[in-house]
Amino acid sequence: MSKPSLEDRVILITGATGALGSVAARACAHAGATVVLLARHIPRLEKLYDEIITSGGQTPAIYPLDLAGASEQDYADLGESLRRELGGLHGIMHCAAELGHLTPCSEIDGARWQRLLQVNLTAPFLLTRAVSRLLIETGDASAVFVGDSGVGDGKAFWGAYGVAKLGLAGYARILNAETESFGLHSRLFTPGPMRSPIRLRAFPGEHPDTLPAPAAHAEEITRLLGPPSVINPH
Repeated sequence: MSKPSLEDRVILITGATGALGSVAARACAHAGATVVLLARHIPRLEKLYDEIITSGGQTPAIYPLDLAGASEQDYADLGESLRRELGGLHGIMHCAAELGHLTPCSEIDGARWQRLLQVNLTAPFLLTRAVSRLLIETGDASAVFVGDSGVGDGKAFWGAYGVAKLGLAGYARILNAETESFGLHSRLFTPGPMRSPIRLRAFPGEHPDTLPAPAAHAEEITRLLGPPSVINPH
């Protein structure tokens, strides 16, 4: 099977400087996409930007945004910027995530609960809603939401992060049912155990060398963000 081409596609990656997000950004840029790098730390965004350019990837764009404090207007502004500067959007991958602490739900205070739901569930919903018209206008778009195999169907101590990931899976299914006929295909991507800060924090007893690197998923990610009509021809 040939490697997918994302030429002429605009792809937005949240959490672009993270373990999986940076892999997705590099893979999509080297597949020909114009990648919009979204994360909160500007120096890390600039470093990733330079790495993509130096390695021969398509020139990306940088969009700093802190999902924990972003408002609905911030997401609307992002959508308008994508239309004005890049002409549209063909795909989005939600890699941004925050684990918090593994602890009984009864031990989580309201502020922490709200923050983790905001970053891991509410932000993906609000952002996707804000850019959904752009995605649908392409007629062949993808929205990819990242699950976590550690959460399972609901395990003890995963708290607000676990609730958010379960909710995200449900949202991806519902959104796909609502928009697939309009050309927007939503998918849940659950990569399984991999070498990432969240995995190592959740399972401190695991030796990092026993886990696959996020880069192992690069080609699969580019396929998920490619034209759905090519991935699933009818």
